[in-house]
Amino acid sequence: MHEELQLLRQECAELAAANRHQQAVIEATPDAIHVYDVASGSLVRGNRSGTPLIGFTEPIVRVLSGTDVEVLVPVEDRAAMTGFFADASGLADGGVAKMRHRVHHEGGRVRWVSRRVTPFTRDSRGAIRELLVISRDVTDVVAVEEQLEHAALHDELTGLANRRLAHDRLDHSLLRASRGGQVAVLVCDLDGFKRINDTYGHHIGDVVLVETAARMSSSIRPADTVARAGGDASALTDTIARMGGDEFTVILDIPQHADSASVAAHVAQRIADSLAEPFRVEGREHRLSASIGIALAGDHSCAETLLSDADAAMYHIKICGGNGHAFFQPSHRLEDAGTDYLERQIRHALDVDGIEVYYQPIVDPRTDVIHGVEALLRIRGDNGNFLDTSQVVRVAERTGLIAAIDSEVLAQACVQAAAWRREPAYADLILKVNRSVRDITRPGFHQRIINALDTSGLSPEALTLEITETVLLDAAPADLADLRALNALGVGLAIDDFGTGYASLRYLAELPITCIKIDRSFTRELPIDPKAMTLVKTTINLAEQLGINCIVEGVETQHQLAALPDEARVLIQGYFYAEPQPATRALTIIASRTAASRAQSARRGDEAHGLLQSTGT
Repeated sequence: MHEELQLLRQECAELAAANRHQQAVIEATPDAIHVYDVASGSLVRGNRSGTPLIGFTEPIVRVLSGTDVEVLVPVEDRAAMTGFFADASGLADGGVAKMRHRVHHEGGRVRWVSRRVTPFTRDSRGAIRELLVISRDVTDVVAVEEQLEHAALHDELTGLANRRLAHDRLDHSLLRASRGGQVAVLVCDLDGFKRINDTYGHHIGDVVLVETAARMSSSIRPADTVARAGGDASALTDTIARMGGDEFTVILDIPQHADSASVAAHVAQRIADSLAEPFRVEGREHRLSASIGIALAGDHSCAETLLSDADAAMYHIKICGGNGHAFFQPSHRLEDAGTDYLERQIRHALDVDGIEVYYQPIVDPRTDVIHGVEALLRIRGDNGNFLDTSQVVRVAERTGLIAAIDSEVLAQACVQAAAWRREPAYADLILKVNRSVRDITRPGFHQRIINALDTSGLSPEALTLEITETVLLDAAPADLADLRALNALGVGLAIDDFGTGYASLRYLAELPITCIKIDRSFTRELPIDPKAMTLVKTTINLAEQLGINCIVEGVETQHQLAALPDEARVLIQGYFYAEPQPATRALTIIASRTAASRAQSARRGDEAHGLLQSTGT
C-alpha cells in the first residue's frame, strides 16, 4: 500500500511538472493563446501574451474571443471575423482555420493579427464546445508584403504606377465606362531626353525623370478631377504610369456627359506646358518637350488596343517633329503597317547584301571639275523599285537597324573611293558620307571610322563625315571629342542641311568644321525669293571668311545656278549636274567630266599660246 502511494505521488509530481512546463511554454511564447467558449462567445482562459500583442490591459484582451469585438476590431473587418468564428465551430478534429485582421492598438495605431483556430473540446453529442485560438502579431510581415506588392506594381525611380499596374487600372476603367462613362489614354514620350541622359549622365537623367513625374502628376489636379466627377472625386481614378525609359501613360476616367476629346486635349496641353519650363539640375538648365498621342475608348475597346492606338498617335507626332499632341486616326495604323513593311525590307536587305550605295558628284562650277562624291543609301522593295530613303532612315533609327546600315554604307563607300583614287586621274576625289546620331553616340565610333579606313586603304584626307545639326545637338561631349580626334587625323567634317536649325554657328566655333552644305530648301527658292537669295549669299560669304568649303545642295536648274554669285567659290550638288548613280555609272560621269575639263584647259592653253605668238612675245 505504501509503495502504491509512493508511485501515485511520483506520477502526480511528474504530471504537475509536465503541466508547469507546458504552462511555462504557453506563457513564454510571444503568441496569444486562448480558449474560446463557443456557447457563450467568451474567453475562458489564456496566456498573458495577448496584452503586449495589442497593448491593452488584460480585461480588454478577452475581446479577442469575439466578445465585444467592436472594441478592438476596425469596422471593415468585423463581419469577416464574426463569420470566421462561426465557420470554425464546424471544423473536424485536427482541422485548422486561418484569417488575418486588423486590431486597434492602445497607442492609437492599427496592427495586423494572424489567427489559427482548431477544435479543443467537444460535448457529449460531438459538437465543438471550445476552440483553441492562437493569435500572432504579423504587422511587420504585412508591411513587408505591402512593400513587395508596391514594388511589383510601381516604378522604383518615380513612384508612379508601372506598366503592369497601368494595364490593370485601364481594365478597371474600361469596365466602369461600360456601365456609364468614358476613358481616354495619353501616351507621352519626352523629346530631347536622350540628349540630356547621354550628355550629362544617367544620374542627371534620373533627376529629370523624377521631376517630369511630379509635373505630370500636378497637371491632373484634384480640382479638375472633382469637376469632371460632378463634385465626387471618388468617382474618378486617373492614373499616371511610367511605362519605361522616358515614356509615360495617363489614363483618364471621364464622366459620360463630358466632352472626352476636350478633356483629353486640355490635359495634354497642361502636361506640355508643365514640361516647357526649364529643368534646373546641378546649376544647369535643361529643356524638354513632349510628343503625346491620345486614344479615346469606344464601345468595344480593350486595354491593349487603346494603348496601341495612343502609341501610334504618339509616333505620328514624333515623325512630324515632336512637341505636340494628336488624336489617334486609322491612318496612324497605316503608318505602323508601313513601318512594319519597311522594317522587313531593311532586315531582308541586310541579310542578303541588299544595301546599295549610289554616288552623286559634287562639282566645281568654275572648272566643271568633280570635287568629290556623296555616298547615298538605296534599298529596293519587293517590286524592285527603290524605297523612300528618308522613310527607310526614319524606320531604321526607330528600330535600331541604322547602326548596321551605317556600317555597311561606310564600308562599301570607302572601298569604292579607294579604288577610284588609285587611278591618277581621280587621285584627289573626296568621299562624303552621312553619319547618324545613333552611329556617333554609339560607343566605338572613332574606332569604327579608323577600321573602315584601314580595311579599305582610303586615306583619312579623302573622307569627309557629313553631320546634321540635329546629330550635333544630340551628341555628348565625348562624341564631339571623337569628331575632333578624327579631324586631327585628316578626316573632314561637314555640317549638312546648314541653316535648318539654330546651332550651326555655335558648332562652327566649337568644332573644326571643314565644309558647310546649304540646305536644298533655300536653293529651291532661288532666284525668286529675295530672302533665300540673301541667306544663300550670306552663308557663302561666311564660308569664305572662315576659309572652308561651301556646297550648295539641290541645284536642279540653270536659273538656280545663275543666281549664285559669280565670284563665289562654291561647290554644286544636284540634278543639274548629275543624279545619284551606282558606282559604274558614277565613274562614267566622273571620267567624262574630267576629260571635258582637261580638253577645256588644253584649249585655253592653246589660245593663250597663240595670243603670245601673235604679240611677238
